[in-house]
Amino acid sequence: MVARLSKSRGQTVDSLLRAAEVDQPEIEVSGPSALRRLAPVLGVHPADLFVLAGLDVPSDLAPCAAPAGSILDHLVKTALRLPSEQREHLLGAARSMRPPEPAVPIVREPDPFPYGPGAVIVRLLRNRNLNSLNSAKMLYRLAGIGPLSAATINVVGHGRKELSPELLSGFATVLSYRVEVLAALIDIELPQALPPADAASRQVAELIWEVRHLSADQLHALQEKLVPAAASRPDVGDQA
Repeated sequence: MVARLSKSRGQTVDSLLRAAEVDQPEIEVSGPSALRRLAPVLGVHPADLFVLAGLDVPSDLAPCAAPAGSILDHLVKTALRLPSEQREHLLGAARSMRPPEPAVPIVREPDPFPYGPGAVIVRLLRNRNLNSLNSAKMLYRLAGIGPLSAATINVVGHGRKELSPELLSGFATVLSYRVEVLAALIDIELPQALPPADAASRQVAELIWEVRHLSADQLHALQEKLVPAAASRPDVGDQA
């Protein structure tokens, strides 16, 4: 993975490892601590690097709130309609909000997906606290793909749905990675260059990452504080 990513960045593996102050034997021996140092050099969230390495995400890096219901979709729809500067204010407000107390990661059952590109993508979505339904919604909102069903996301996780360039690009948009970077991370060849996501989608993908630790009530508060004109409250338990 490091070799593929270094090639996509036009760097050598040695230069990346030196920048992170780790070496290959240390990655194999130290594991988690080395991955944490390597992640920022690779331009990858530490939690994502654990997924890419096929390891469990440490509790301090995992989302510590239950997956949000329809409020997340409502917030994303609103954010996409905002001017860029207001989305930046929204991002700043999200970053300033602390996780709910007590900030204990949610215990989730291990998923049934065999390790592979599709499973990695679904686990990266889980790092953003996106269940299968909200993953499908975010693909539609940010990348115009679908709408797909939650079951289709699970089929992706099982490796039974082809990751076409367009679908891979959509997942990359939601995950806030350039598609060529995501392709390198999961070892998929892109047959052609694909256009980058638009600015609004990139900002909202950042927002999805920043609110991964927030509860549904906190998402309601965030929306009502910053966009009162669009602050109708869907039922917290509504998953439709």
